[in-house]
Amino acid sequence: MSLQTEKSKTMKIIKAFIILLVITFASCDVDYYDNPNDPTTPPSNAVFNDAVFQIIDDTRSVWFGGGRFTLVTMQYWHQSEYGDEDRYGYRESMREYWEDFYYNLENLRQVIVLNEDPATRDAASAYGHNEAQIACTRIMMSYMFNIMADTWGAIPYWSYGTQDEQFQALRITGEDEILSPAYAPQEKIYADLLSELQGAYQQLNNLPANASGFTSGDNIYDGDIDKWMKFANSLRLRIAMKVREANQSLGQQHIDDVINSGVHFTSNEDNAIFQYETVDKNSAPAYNQWYVGNRSDFAVGNAFIQLLKGENVPDHDGNPLTDNPFLGTQDPRLQIYAQDNNQTSYPYGSRNPDIGDYVGMPIAENSAIAAAFVWESLPGTAIIERPDFEMTLMEYAEVEFILSELNGWDQTHYEDGVRASMEKWNNMDSEHDISGDIDTYIANLPAASETTVLAQKYIALYMEPTTAWSEYRRTNTIFPDILVMPGDQYSVYVPSIDSTFNYQFNPISDVTDLPFRMRYPQQEQTLNADNYQEAVGWLENGDTQRSRLWWDVD
Repeated sequence: MSLQTEKSKTMKIIKAFIILLVITFASCDVDYYDNPNDPTTPPSNAVFNDAVFQIIDDTRSVWFGGGRFTLVTMQYWHQSEYGDEDRYGYRESMREYWEDFYYNLENLRQVIVLNEDPATRDAASAYGHNEAQIACTRIMMSYMFNIMADTWGAIPYWSYGTQDEQFQALRITGEDEILSPAYAPQEKIYADLLSELQGAYQQLNNLPANASGFTSGDNIYDGDIDKWMKFANSLRLRIAMKVREANQSLGQQHIDDVINSGVHFTSNEDNAIFQYETVDKNSAPAYNQWYVGNRSDFAVGNAFIQLLKGENVPDHDGNPLTDNPFLGTQDPRLQIYAQDNNQTSYPYGSRNPDIGDYVGMPIAENSAIAAAFVWESLPGTAIIERPDFEMTLMEYAEVEFILSELNGWDQTHYEDGVRASMEKWNNMDSEHDISGDIDTYIANLPAASETTVLAQKYIALYMEPTTAWSEYRRTNTIFPDILVMPGDQYSVYVPSIDSTFNYQFNPISDVTDLPFRMRYPQQEQTLNADNYQEAVGWLENGDTQRSRLWWDVD
């Protein structure tokens, strides 16, 4: 069989699978016709609900953003049983999340189809105003495409509002079927993401006064149109901050438009939050890892623990390796973010019966070294013991830090961002009340500056590691001072046994920094070879982790 025939066959299988997903995901509340076992019109709210669930689950899974990829890359967590991903040795199975992301995007596109097709739009309107459903879907598609572009760079892309010959993704049916889609250049993708979010905001803003959002199936805002508008503009701020690094006028244009509108997150009540359920099958990824899968593969990273404790990471001679801007001040969020190493949340009982303390997991050279370190602090109980953990897509604290930066590192926005983060986490943890510590901590913070604002933003983005990774690449200013960098020799002190352990961070890949991107999945090299090769040619160092993205100019 020829390569072209095999490729065509494979793509048709993928297409059929996507279409099947669109139907079967919405297996509840479907309209049955002649055959009750063959649903022909899935309800738009069910398709939206499941697509959003799959997006959050996939982007925060322990194999992608929630564990072995961006959480360990940004040193929030490290693996306590393995060592490869901590040192940027990402597995092919992680890169193949690409496929899942496109499945999810196609299911979201079907929500738009159901609300526009004359044959289905009236039925879909039972679940909310057609235009409102379309606008919310555009926002979620922009959220997903932004993550993909931030991860790989140029990708096959689809747009609701822009007709461009290079936007060829998700054309899997009809006369314009494209099974080997072109990759859109990064500068076009980000410009269109901003346009899509602006268009979705305007679409919601132009709705009749009595229009409703999703009447059910919206597990983020429960159909609240005003909050979806704030999310659209806040997400536009996040993306515009990156874009203006490479295209000052375009990024600033959208920043000014959002600020002048006054419509963006203004309190924690506006946070874009996806809350999981208490049943195991719909539980949060971290809980599922620990208490359904009975695996304890992760612990809070050493550099992050030291930052929160108000201490530096030392080198082998005991000299400061990092430069903690909050030296001498312990962050009250430490007890929420991590457990002291004497707590018993480890599924098989306590491994650390000695004096409890917060000890960060080192970056291990191999599995044996990782397993030999048994004093690590696990992630906080509010994170791994709650099946209904509230996963944050974007929050008010991030907007405040953006506003501080836009206003010359403004002190008030800086303090408001720290307060918002601390109050959010305090409300999420029923075991630790840090409300009485917030004012004191903020009063003792060093003044707002590029260093302090970005460091606090990094702390606040805990459990939002993909955004933190983008922030590292966008700024590349303070992070090398608070993280352990490739080649560094560092030490970890364990108070309970009064011992120090020495390590060196040796990445598996040939990088001298954190990775700038993830390599494309191998299947693209065979299934979409010509377009893959064109996209690789746009990268400064080819399909490697050393190729900077378009907006990463620092």
